[in-house]
Amino acid sequence: MIKICTIALLVSFGTLISTRSNAQAKIAYINMQQLISSMPEAKRAYDTLQVFEQELNKDGQMLMTEFQAKVAAYQKDEPTLKADIKEVRLKELEASKTNIEDYKERMEQKIAAREQKLTIPIIAKAKKAVSDVAAEKGIVCVLDNSKDIVVSATCEDLLAPAKLKLGIK
Repeated sequence: MIKICTIALLVSFGTLISTRSNAQAKIAYINMQQLISSMPEAKRAYDTLQVFEQELNKDGQMLMTEFQAKVAAYQKDEPTLKADIKEVRLKELEASKTNIEDYKERMEQKIAAREQKLTIPIIAKAKKAVSDVAAEKGIVCVLDNSKDIVVSATCEDLLAPAKLKLGIK
């Protein structure tokens, strides 16, 4: 009786192993950059970011114009200035230059923060669409081939179905 149970157990275990090894996980790929760039929301976000950047650049340009005017005035007056006044004016110029550099750094941080704020929901929407398409097709793994991943010809491309899911032509 124990031999029969052992044999039955081994046969069922062997069948289970062979069944699992024959079932292959479906893998697909998508170019997420291409998908996201084709979304209308991405175009609007890019345009919004460009307008924001132009506004910040105007303010930065105003600081540069003021700095250049101070430099020109210093260069004009330099031959007649006393040493103490020269030192004060040079410190003012250095402070203005530092202010411009600080503004540029803050501007870059603001642009990066705005870009992140605008793109997070777009990326989330694209990921959800890809996830939904993968679930519908029974795909267990999706590779992003926009990141230099070599994709085999046996993988399925999900770009078209994901665009369809997002309503993109």
